[in-house]
Amino acid sequence: MNTMFPWRPPLEENWAARVAELEAIAAAGEMPDYAATRSVANQQLGPRQQLRIERLGKRLGKIKGNGFTRIELGLLGNRTLSYLCDPLGAAGLARGLLVSAHEAPYDGVAGFAFSAKNCFERGLDAVLAVLDESTLQGERPLLDRAAEDEAVQEAERIASAIAEAARSKTGCPAIIATLPPCIQLTSADIATPGSIARFRLRVNMMLGDGAAEGRWLMWDQAALASRIGIERWFDPIAYHSAKVPFNVELCPLAADNIASLLAAMTGKSARALVLDLDNTLWGGVIGDDGLAGIRIGQNSAEGEAFVAFQNFVLGLRKRGVVLAVCSKNTDAVAREPFRRHPDMLLKEEHIAVFQANWDDKATNVRAIAEKLGLGLESLAYVDDNPAERERVRRELPLVSTIEVGEDPSFFIDRVAGSGLFDHLPLNCDDLARANSYGGRAAVAEIRARV
Repeated sequence: MNTMFPWRPPLEENWAARVAELEAIAAAGEMPDYAATRSVANQQLGPRQQLRIERLGKRLGKIKGNGFTRIELGLLGNRTLSYLCDPLGAAGLARGLLVSAHEAPYDGVAGFAFSAKNCFERGLDAVLAVLDESTLQGERPLLDRAAEDEAVQEAERIASAIAEAARSKTGCPAIIATLPPCIQLTSADIATPGSIARFRLRVNMMLGDGAAEGRWLMWDQAALASRIGIERWFDPIAYHSAKVPFNVELCPLAADNIASLLAAMTGKSARALVLDLDNTLWGGVIGDDGLAGIRIGQNSAEGEAFVAFQNFVLGLRKRGVVLAVCSKNTDAVAREPFRRHPDMLLKEEHIAVFQANWDDKATNVRAIAEKLGLGLESLAYVDDNPAERERVRRELPLVSTIEVGEDPSFFIDRVAGSGLFDHLPLNCDDLARANSYGGRAAVAEIRARV
């Protein structure tokens, strides 16, 4: 699939006409429909469609209206970040945000961090600092551990100063980007004090520890660059000629990754994952193939892919994501694998709402939201069947229906890549959330029977 956003639905045939309608409403000074705007932005956009959504985002940012959460974001770096501004606006629309990005003067890191002046000259909701290694590094002779320790401490001093300046000057948190991996000279670089590769790893761990302590938030640029591949992420020509920290062509993807963090900051991450069963949690159809006929585990590539996906889903639950089942099936038949199949990792007690009947999927997803006491925008939906995905998207556009495809080998990549479950550093309340929603659903079930 040749797209930056494989988890988004394919571009609709009438996409251009839908956008034209929204543009006309915006041109008249009115805010277009929230769900419709999110829908056209959250598709597999090509370069032309991307530019059109970027222009729409800029226009909507000037219009008063409800629905979207507005974010004023400062961009701070010692490289050029202006290429991110418009893509951030487009990425925000896909996640229910109106993001207005403001770039600090070039190479203004020290001035923002250590002077009394606020170079943004406005209040902000967050400051994103994307720092080049040259801003952080001190002298690091190879094999000199003490010098490396001092360089990491200097990097922490700069990060702390940026975070404090963001709080005192703009009244907002700082988001500090991790350093992307470098092209290594040798496999021994990680074991060599003073090497670039080792220094970046240590700085990134320091930034992670600071985020865990609540000193700042973190955008894991390193994780995204690793996923893309460092040769594709880093453009040496643009880096030296235009001072761009990463490939300009990847700005829409970087912006979407940042927007997922902004969505988490504003409570717009998905809180529940709604799962189909047949060919989504196991291979085959339980109603036709029976317990012995469905494919899960059993030393087959397909079966192991389903086990891996279930393990991933359990990991989401451990992070506080509530799980629900939405299946066209007889209830007792649908529950049988959870109760009796030896390779099933997911059990009934992991599922807060088990909606198995012969109603259409959209109706059942809506019922799940009601039982959980959540808005539709808090739900993400996974189904291997493209027709079912399309129906849920059409009837419930606020539900985030993930384009997982039909091959279970790619389910984890699609769900994780969507960024829908991005979150801030976890706390005990987050870990207990899935159980609390399960209790809420149980109460709703009891009341419905009375």
